[in-house]
Amino acid sequence: MGIRRMTIAVVSHDAGSSELICAFIREHEALVSWHIFALPESPMAIICKRHGLMFSPINNPSEQLEAIHPDILLFGTGWQEKCERPYVHYCKEHGIPTVAFLDHWSNYRERFDYPDETWIENLGDFTAVSDEKAYVLARSLNLPHPLKLSNYYLKALIEEAQKRTIVPSNTLLFLSEPTDAVAQQTYGDPLYWGFTQYTALRDILDHFGQFKCENLTIRLHPSETSSEYSLILKQYSHIPIQIHSAHTADLTDELLSAKMIIGFDTMALYIAALLNKPVISYLPSHNRDFHLPLPQTHQLKNLDDFVPELLFPSSLSIEKFGMDFASFINTLTKAFE
Repeated sequence: MGIRRMTIAVVSHDAGSSELICAFIREHEALVSWHIFALPESPMAIICKRHGLMFSPINNPSEQLEAIHPDILLFGTGWQEKCERPYVHYCKEHGIPTVAFLDHWSNYRERFDYPDETWIENLGDFTAVSDEKAYVLARSLNLPHPLKLSNYYLKALIEEAQKRTIVPSNTLLFLSEPTDAVAQQTYGDPLYWGFTQYTALRDILDHFGQFKCENLTIRLHPSETSSEYSLILKQYSHIPIQIHSAHTADLTDELLSAKMIIGFDTMALYIAALLNKPVISYLPSHNRDFHLPLPQTHQLKNLDDFVPELLFPSSLSIEKFGMDFASFINTLTKAFE
């Protein structure tokens, strides 16, 4: 028996979960009616435009949802913006199943404003995850009804990347993240973890010789600007360094062309490892754990522990994971019968 045609509303902002949701939509676009809500020029809006997915600008959530009578709401999670909240609260008040999409493997509860006493109100009725490590983590944190869904975004990215012909350079690629801003927003202290992206960059530059690279490229996070980095780079004029914006430099091309990639725990590091590139997850902190599913040998707290073996890639592949679309819909609808 086929799936009856239904309406699924979608609202998201941050890039990580937006990529997962848009890839999920594209995989199942013809099976239901989709209505996407996004802030213009947000990461979600940019991703929708890239894939030719239509979206409505976020306005009055109650009016927008009442106009389409959705059967289900899928929503993104992150730390940059909380525009999803009114849509989630409306659906929960009106008995419409809600599904929170989690990317990465960190700050799962904090995305919903934990430890604020009202954080539970921001959770979805279900929690979508894309690999076994995320599933185990979501269950350990007692997040509502974790659901296993395939990571169509990652699958498509790897398949597309494998078709490209790019000559590797002798570049060390640093994948920056706004560590100070996340720590400030989450814990009220930009140095909560004992380091920032700027202190880590200094460490990398001080140890640059051990990477056996000729130059360094800094790939900025979409929320970052280059001004603070430029001040640091003046002190390392002997090292050829470029700064690239995430908005203009293609991530896959940069990963493929680099000799080695270093970062904190950005998803792009995991992607690089899947692309058979040498990677280092670098967290110079005593109170921050490694989250990426990388071999422990490629996770460093101190660059003095660098060994030559790190110049070679680790062997990783995407695991087979996730339920089919019919099972996904049935699980949601049966729970609300």
